[in-house]
Amino acid sequence: MGNQKEKNERLVQIMKQWQEVEDASIRSTTDILKKSSNPIVHIIMEIIRQDSAHHRKVQQMIIDHFEKETLKLTPEELVEFWDLVEEHDEIEKKTITLAKDALRETKAPLVAYLINYLLMDEKKHDDLLEEMSRIKSGMYPYGG
Repeated sequence: MGNQKEKNERLVQIMKQWQEVEDASIRSTTDILKKSSNPIVHIIMEIIRQDSAHHRKVQQMIIDHFEKETLKLTPEELVEFWDLVEEHDEIEKKTITLAKDALRETKAPLVAYLINYLLMDEKKHDDLLEEMSRIKSGMYPYGG
């Protein structure tokens, strides 16, 4: 199994390998974009490419946590803007409702495909905010 330091080093190695895979994804989607003129293919490849670029940034943040500076999030920081986060979460919930409404209104498979993508992405945003709320709830004295 190894001690925590060894596990952290292994985690950093995994993140760096993962970044290489994300780089390959970015190159691959760029190649596909060059070969296709279809707008649906273009939007999907752009989405994947941008997601891969964001994933790479998150992976780098994890690497930096172990190699440079520990990640921190204090209750005081959260309390400064938490009302805005809650407002934004309500916006995300509205987009989820709208996406579900839109899905009920279409029989077109490609339109449904794109709306389903939007729905999944909006749910992901909502999940990220819900998890941040759980983290905040675990912090003393401002949690909950």
